[in-house]
Amino acid sequence: MLPKMNDKFAAFIEPASHTSGGLRLAVSLILMMFFYAVFTVQIIALVALIEVVQTDLNFSTVFIILITGLADPNTPRDMMVSLSTFVAILGAVWITTLIFRQQSLFALAGSGSVLRNFGTAALAMVPIVVFSFSFSFWLGDARPNLTFGKWLLWMIPTLPLLLIQSSSEELIFRGYLLQEFAVRFKSRWIWILIPSIIFGFLHYDPMRMGSNATLAVVVTIFFGIIATDVTVRTGNLGAAIGLHFMNNFQAMLLLSLDGTLNALSLYVTHTHVSDEHWVRTMLLFNFGYLTLAYLIYLLVVRYHDRDLA
Repeated sequence: MLPKMNDKFAAFIEPASHTSGGLRLAVSLILMMFFYAVFTVQIIALVALIEVVQTDLNFSTVFIILITGLADPNTPRDMMVSLSTFVAILGAVWITTLIFRQQSLFALAGSGSVLRNFGTAALAMVPIVVFSFSFSFWLGDARPNLTFGKWLLWMIPTLPLLLIQSSSEELIFRGYLLQEFAVRFKSRWIWILIPSIIFGFLHYDPMRMGSNATLAVVVTIFFGIIATDVTVRTGNLGAAIGLHFMNNFQAMLLLSLDGTLNALSLYVTHTHVSDEHWVRTMLLFNFGYLTLAYLIYLLVVRYHDRDLA
C-alpha cells in the first residue's frame, strides 16, 4: 500500500506538470461541475422528450418525474437515467481536460496496457464476487429481484453505462485530480489520500445510510486508496477501472442491498438499508472483501506478468 513514485507513474502524471497551478485547478474543477450540470439537464431533457412522444404527459411533468427519480431510482427506468448522467460527467471531464491540458480522455487514462490491466483487475475480482454472492445465499440473505430473462435484457444497455460510470469516476479522481496533486506535492500521503478522501465524501449519504453514512465513506476512501495504488503501480487507469467496474457490478447489478440502488439487480438482500446494525456488519465485511480483491490482483499480476506491477 502507498507505493512510491516510479517511472510508469511519472510518465502518467507528466502531462499535468505543464499546466499545474492552484488557481488553474480550482477554475478547471468549477468549469467541470458547470459542464456536468449542463450536460445532465440536456440528457434528462432528451429522455423526457422521448417519453413525451410515447405518452400523453407533457414535457415539464415528465422532466420533473425524471429529476425526482435521480434522488431515489427505484425502477429500472430510473436507474438507467441515473447511470446515463455519468455520460455527462464523462463529457465534462473531456471538455475540461481538452481546454486546460489540450489532452484527450485516452491520454488522461494513461499509456501502456490499459485494456490488459482492466482485464487482469476484473479477473482478480471474479472469485471475490462469486464468494460474496455465494456467502449471501448461504446466510439466506438473498432473494430474487428481476427475473433472469428480464435482467439479461436490461444488461444490454446497462453494462456499457456501468462502464462509463466507473470510467468517468476514475478519470476524475485517479486521473485528473491524482495527476494534479502528484505534480504539486512530493509527499505520496498527500496525492494518494486527498483525491481518495474527496472521492469518499462525495459518497456521503446520511438519508439512505443513516448512522452508517460515515463508515460507508471510510470504506469508499479505502477503495479509493486501493484504486490509486494500482494506478501508481501500472501507470494507467486500466486496473482501477476494472476493480471499480466489477465492484459496482456486484453491488448494483448482481446482489444489491435492499433500499439502495437495487432496481436493476438480479438479487437483493433480505436485509434493508434501514437495519443499521446488520448494514454496519456488511460494511466491515467490505473492508476484507476489498483487501482480498487487491491482494488477488497483485498475485495475478506477479504470476502472469511481473512488468505490470
